[in-house]
Amino acid sequence: MLSQEIRALLHETAGQGRTELIAPPRVPERVPAWYELDRTFAYARHCSTSPTGVPRRMTKAAIDSLSDKEKNDLLYSPAHWQVRVTIPEGWEHVGLLPAPAPGERSWHYPSEPGRTFVTWVGGAELNVALRNPIMPWKVEILDGLVWEKEQRPLQEWATKLRSVWNHLLRWSTSHGDESMRWAFRLAARAVRSILLYGIGGFAQRPKITTGSVELNSDGSTPEIPDGAQLTGITDTHVTWQRHGGFARDPYAHPEWAAAVWSSARAALLSTHQSVIIGQDEKTGDVKVRKGAPSGALHLPAGSILAFRTDAIYTTVRPDWPYSGQPGDYRLKGALGWEQPTPTNDEEFFYLQGLGRQALEAEGL
Repeated sequence: MLSQEIRALLHETAGQGRTELIAPPRVPERVPAWYELDRTFAYARHCSTSPTGVPRRMTKAAIDSLSDKEKNDLLYSPAHWQVRVTIPEGWEHVGLLPAPAPGERSWHYPSEPGRTFVTWVGGAELNVALRNPIMPWKVEILDGLVWEKEQRPLQEWATKLRSVWNHLLRWSTSHGDESMRWAFRLAARAVRSILLYGIGGFAQRPKITTGSVELNSDGSTPEIPDGAQLTGITDTHVTWQRHGGFARDPYAHPEWAAAVWSSARAALLSTHQSVIIGQDEKTGDVKVRKGAPSGALHLPAGSILAFRTDAIYTTVRPDWPYSGQPGDYRLKGALGWEQPTPTNDEEFFYLQGLGRQALEAEGL
């Protein structure tokens, strides 16, 4: 069981999904197009190995005393690192690592060449910074927590949920009764929620209160409660959420949630699509292999407009093959003509809604 000190450290330094709006002057005031690329059932891909047991603390002095092979092994172990990062000269793409930020949002993602900052990151993100497809960042490890390799406390649970999800999706398109197809789609969403909220529950995060408020009579956004964050907007309402108090739970595993979230943030930058290669004769489960590279770093510099948890918003429509498997990017919204670049959440959600409507109409 983790000590209270380590739990507190993880709560303070291991964030959840990446939320970033890249506004002018970093991008033009008008963009040629708007595409939403969303990862399907993303967390299900990131439960194969997890931090387990009591971690070892690795100070800078301890790391400096290791051989190159031992250092390399550490980078592939479940870990949470404090690092000093320098962004290389000539870097033109999005930021790779989260850094503490004052104000409403607790994290931001520096991208300015030559900038140095200190932060905490998971092992998956550290590997992207060091081994990304563009150029490596300079990273100095200052401190860290390292867990044993090849421990899989979540794998069986996640694999079974993924198997059920795959079967439900298959039945949702093949069943002869439309009402049953709809029921299978709803059941698949429920299975996804079990995994999503299960991971969140391990984190022992503060409680979240959500609510909605009608738009003003002139269509403008009304006031929302103090400390609340706007999360969505429709033709009639806005929705918001606010973080509440913190409840202790001796059975919480913030280290498991932190590792999944770090892997998911890293996959926003660089991952791969899946290719279906067959089906297990005994279980009916889908067999896959790695396919085409995908993620923001596989799109042109300057084309990224926003990140929202498991989604990328970009001016480029990539040709990444979509297999429907967990972790794959799929096109969820598309506006193939010039748009004003969103500069705030309200404008962002407006374009998000338009893009989804346009793509749905495109498929009719």
